[in-house]
Amino acid sequence: MHPTNGNTHGPASAGLDEVFFSYPRADRAAVLPLVEALRNAGVSVFLDESGIDEFEGITDRIRAALAGARLFVAYYSATYPTRPACQWELLTAFRAATTLGRAGARILVINPDPAPDHIQPVQLRDARYCTTVEPGSVARLVELIVERAGSSPGCLGDATESERPVWRPVEHLGSRRFIGRVDEFWQLHHALHAFEYPATQDEASAGQAVVIGLGGVGKTLLIEQYARRFSSFYPGGIYWFTSAASHTPDAPGTQDDVRAQHYQQVAAALALDTAGLDPVHVREAARRHIGEVGKTCLWIVDDVPGQLPAGVVRELAAPHPLGRTVMTTRWRGYQLPVVDVDVLHADEAYHLLTTARIPGGPAEETAARTLAQRLGFHALAVDLARGCLADQPSLTYGELLDQLADTQHGDAFQDLVDDLFMQVPTDHTNDIAATFTRSLHHLDDHALTLLRTAALLAPAPLPERLLTGISTTLSQDDDQAVLRADRRALSAAQRRSLIRQTGTKPPSWFVHALVSRTLTLQPEAVSLRPTLRQAALSATTRLMQPVYTPGRLDLADITPHARALVEELDAGASLDLLDCVARYDYESGQPTSAAHNYQRLTDAHTTQLGIDHPDTLTSRNNLAGAYRAAGDLGRAIPLLEQTLTDSTRVLGEEHPDTLTSGNNLANAYQAAGNLGRAIPLLEQTLTERERVLGEEHPNTLTTRNNLASAYHAAGDLGRAIPLLEQTLTDSTRVLGGDHPNTLTSRNNLAYAYRAAGNLGRAIPLYEQTLTERERVLGEDHPDTLATRNNLASAYQAAGNLGRAIPLLEQTFTDSIRVLGGDHPNTLTTRNNLAGAYETAGDLGQAIPLFGQTLIDQERVLGKDHPDTLTTRNNLAGAYRAAGDLGRAIPLLEETLTDHERVLGKDHPNTLTSRESLASAYEAAGSLAQAVPLFEQILADRMRILGKTHFRTLVAQNNLVYIRRAAQALQPPDGNTSATVPGQLRPPEIPKRPLWQPPST
Repeated sequence: MHPTNGNTHGPASAGLDEVFFSYPRADRAAVLPLVEALRNAGVSVFLDESGIDEFEGITDRIRAALAGARLFVAYYSATYPTRPACQWELLTAFRAATTLGRAGARILVINPDPAPDHIQPVQLRDARYCTTVEPGSVARLVELIVERAGSSPGCLGDATESERPVWRPVEHLGSRRFIGRVDEFWQLHHALHAFEYPATQDEASAGQAVVIGLGGVGKTLLIEQYARRFSSFYPGGIYWFTSAASHTPDAPGTQDDVRAQHYQQVAAALALDTAGLDPVHVREAARRHIGEVGKTCLWIVDDVPGQLPAGVVRELAAPHPLGRTVMTTRWRGYQLPVVDVDVLHADEAYHLLTTARIPGGPAEETAARTLAQRLGFHALAVDLARGCLADQPSLTYGELLDQLADTQHGDAFQDLVDDLFMQVPTDHTNDIAATFTRSLHHLDDHALTLLRTAALLAPAPLPERLLTGISTTLSQDDDQAVLRADRRALSAAQRRSLIRQTGTKPPSWFVHALVSRTLTLQPEAVSLRPTLRQAALSATTRLMQPVYTPGRLDLADITPHARALVEELDAGASLDLLDCVARYDYESGQPTSAAHNYQRLTDAHTTQLGIDHPDTLTSRNNLAGAYRAAGDLGRAIPLLEQTLTDSTRVLGEEHPDTLTSGNNLANAYQAAGNLGRAIPLLEQTLTERERVLGEEHPNTLTTRNNLASAYHAAGDLGRAIPLLEQTLTDSTRVLGGDHPNTLTSRNNLAYAYRAAGNLGRAIPLYEQTLTERERVLGEDHPDTLATRNNLASAYQAAGNLGRAIPLLEQTFTDSIRVLGGDHPNTLTTRNNLAGAYETAGDLGQAIPLFGQTLIDQERVLGKDHPDTLTTRNNLAGAYRAAGDLGRAIPLLEETLTDHERVLGKDHPNTLTSRESLASAYEAAGSLAQAVPLFEQILADRMRILGKTHFRTLVAQNNLVYIRRAAQALQPPDGNTSATVPGQLRPPEIPKRPLWQPPST
């Protein structure tokens, strides 16, 4: 080509045309003269004349031609938007042109009609299209195309395909049979990006849209296809949430259900603990996450009920400006840009129906068109009819019409019609209901059983392994045979459009709510429900049990169905599953949710089994453990005390569960700082376990480890270290060097060495433990992350900040990814990172990080949790280091008061908090307040730790110094090196088996 504007660069690629001309076949006669004129002007033009079916997409040949073109020209007649092949070409070009910078510079629209209303996307209208109706327009078009092609460097294929966005919580695959809806695609895309094109729409509601239509009309599939086809516009990810609340406007609790379910799904997608957070905090966490990713994302809320208050609708929307929100609903009252999804066009419905097979002659074609019309062109109903035809090769279109009439009788059918009319209020409800019913007739028993079971579970993707587990429970065949049978049944159901695949890694499936309702209302469903429910409970419990194995916290796809099954507690199997769900919450760092479920379990056991039954005592012990993990020692300790008393009375002093209760109560005492009760109880429990279970029983080793930890907390390293060394030796011999408990003992011994100042032994032991945990448990296991955190803290104590800070930064990043930003371990690591920044003198990073950690711990753990109090003390210490005593002293006073109230006056953290406040008073020159505190500190240290303990000697030294300063009646001269200010040691993450699970 030789452009007229003097630009001399050659074609974009040898053998490829510079202009791609897109047109519908109906306009071929009008297009050919223009193409000929372009070619005569030296423009190389690609014009497809292969005659692609009007309902097909684009071929590889066309994709290659698009990639090699510099300019995309669309002959946008009124017919153009009705041809999917044309719209596929336009979408491909639009994505590439948008990536290259300006879509309007690479796409030229020729409009042969007087008005532009049919042109989509809207942004191609505003002075960006040309007409062919004026005299001389062809010559001007040729000149414009030559100029535009010459000024467009490179080709459309230069647009690098961005990395596929991440779907949360699971990717949706859409349907290969999706047809039409081209105009709706562009309407939706424009609504979501309207603020980028202010000339085409008011910005007030830009970035949001609501897709409206009847049930089963194809709203969800439309959004799935949009998300997949337009994914390059959403590099920040695609978030999909489904509202499973009632669609009856006056249904009790609808608003609360919608909000609770939405925030639960948001929290699950971001690995947050919903039970411990209110909606405001979940939304804030999601806002921070989207902001940290920093890229545009698509936020989908599917199946929103009607008549929700505007405030609730705003809560459902994306919490960050980078989010584009699309909702689906059947209600028209929401004040958002609307994309209407109506029934299919007659030709589209006919094409979808006949993908099963081509009608055999005019009579069959007439029957097929009549059938589509009788179904009201309803997308799901037509697809179900297609499934019936595909599954029965001998069934004709006329015969299917007759069968639908035969199906419409009986009370059960009328119940289905009445039920469907609430969701699909059309004149075609009877025929639609008949189609739903008829589509189930030719499924075999195995497929029907799978679908009926799915109707009992959550309205969420169904993992293949769960469905297969249920089938295995119901069958006598081996696992492989059941899996093959399941896949055949799922394939048959999918052919009939009764179920669709939503994921492949791992495989998952979804049953439409209308299909589930049809199954539920069948007369035989009532009698089969108890058997299917028991099988579902059994299979789900088996899948949930591996949570007890270290590292198996990846059951997010199973837990929604487990939670749905335990909403009804009707049998022992449901209680077993509830125990698994509660344990999952506990193991995955959701202690508040765990406490809620353990409370339900305890209540059920008490009602069904009695207050003294061993299972009741076990669940009560577990409830106390959840309270303890949540920092609620005020409820944990009395419950453990009562459980120990009852276990002793019912089971006897030497029963293993009684000894477990004693071990756990002692740990709670230690957590509360009551070492005077913790140590004797642990010593007694250890003696009993050695006598009853033997010195090398795993539970005995656990108690020995815990007793050593209590000695450590009391400052008695002379007894703690030898006991830990013995425990590690015995654990290695009995359990093996790779056993998780052995690795925990090694970690705890390293911690004791560090506390004794023996970093030469602590650091190598931490390094060894980290290496072994990475090998045995994996780099992302919570215990591995904990050891990495502790090793970094040891590096910090050794003054090696060059290794400590990068390791803490990496651990913090990994903890967010693996555990979530609000997991207690993640918050601990962030606190430790802030402490390392402070040690390095980087208060500009330390203080904000301490402050954010404190806010998050107060929200997640509560203001009185020991970790929260520790962070508050550390933040005050950072203020003091920055010379901001006006903020440090009030915060320290508040922290000391809370420490005394929550942990008691003698807890080690309380003593350290008192030292911090005394030192701050001293630094501020308030010696009248400092001296009494230093005197109290010395008395407490002597009483608790003894006269010769290191901390006692430090307190004595500090008191001497402060008294001399007071006697001189003046503040210290600035040399405060004699004073050792109290600073709480950054909390190290407690490891299992410090809190031992009770035996069952």
